[in-house]
Amino acid sequence: MKTFISIGDFVDFYFKLRVSNLNKFLPLLIPSSSKKRTTKAWNSASSFSQTNWWSIPAVQKRWNKLITGDANLHYFKYLVDKYLSERSNLKLLSPGCGTGEKELKFAQFSNFSSIDAFDLSPQRIKVATETAEKRGVKNVHFIISDSKSFNYKKNYYDVILFDSFLHHIKNLDEILSKIYFSLKKNGIFIINEYVGPNRFQWSSTQLKTSNKALKELPQKFRKRFGTNNVKSKIYKPGIIRMILSDPSEAIKSESILLRVKERFNVLEEKPYGGNILHLTLKDISQNFIIEDDETLNLLDELFVIEDEFLKNSRKSNFIFGVYSRLDKN
Repeated sequence: MKTFISIGDFVDFYFKLRVSNLNKFLPLLIPSSSKKRTTKAWNSASSFSQTNWWSIPAVQKRWNKLITGDANLHYFKYLVDKYLSERSNLKLLSPGCGTGEKELKFAQFSNFSSIDAFDLSPQRIKVATETAEKRGVKNVHFIISDSKSFNYKKNYYDVILFDSFLHHIKNLDEILSKIYFSLKKNGIFIINEYVGPNRFQWSSTQLKTSNKALKELPQKFRKRFGTNNVKSKIYKPGIIRMILSDPSEAIKSESILLRVKERFNVLEEKPYGGNILHLTLKDISQNFIIEDDETLNLLDELFVIEDEFLKNSRKSNFIFGVYSRLDKN
């Protein structure tokens, strides 16, 4: 059942006001076009980076293990070693590049001669460009653009990467057709994406399991970022609040894998969960950054809960996938 307004919306609004710069947060609430609201949301997204569950080192190692088989091996090197080791002069495209960290890491591999990356947010592109200049990276080109207006060249890119961006796309068929058009016949298409419920409309089982996991955490680990308040319950976000804060968030996420497979062959797919961790660790992730024994033991317990949930549901909210073009002849 869809939820349009929830108690959690008001809780989230209250705590964002408490920990954010009011001048930066309130403009997100001012009525504007969908594209402008999305740009505002992405411009301000870095403000709460410490509360993101993916910032936790142990979670990152878990992802590495599930994706590459090695907790200390990131998918960047895994991809290059497995698919690109004997290829050179490669061209890579990365839509929704954010501040460019992924692209700059790929640029460290001599296999790539040129990397094009674009993002809707001028602030993020500014940061990415400045970082590239400071590091002396010259083969990455950061561009302010959206996915519709970018100039996709035919059979041009050897690698096209969507990392945490495809779930922001409403017109999946249109964009995936452009990706197919722009990817070389022997190229690879990579996604590292949220593919769970649209607009984060969690299932009742998911909410029940996550709330149980939350209550089992010691109180000091449930303190919300920037406050002394203890997170006591997880709510399904209301669709109205989701649209107001970022109209593009998880807009067609449920359809991603189906649409991808209409145009691309699966070379590999690695589900890595998030069904429980995403909900449970939201707004309290900063308490799990330090890797002492107590923290790691608690995280291991959460990992077991999520693994059991995934075993029963057989649906992962996040997936890493590598694909090649389907032959349309």
